[in-house]
Amino acid sequence: MDERKNEDGDGLVTVITVGDGGQIALAASILEEAEIPYFEKGGISRRLGIYLFNASARFVEFQVNTADVERARRILTENGLKPD
Repeated sequence: MDERKNEDGDGLVTVITVGDGGQIALAASILEEAEIPYFEKGGISRRLGIYLFNASARFVEFQVNTADVERARRILTENGLKPD
């Protein structure tokens, strides 16, 4: 499990890793709808409405604050995705 600290000192934990563009969009949409802040690490990531591609990384890891991990995994599972 990938874990790092954000600027507030809270840990970030990877809750799902996806490599398919549709699953990336779905995971982002689910987390946004649930109002769970997240960070996209690697692969294709969306910044300011612009899609950026990191050729060295095929997959995107969605990371959330430690306080949101269980809720994020539950919601992703309920919507047909398989969290880490």
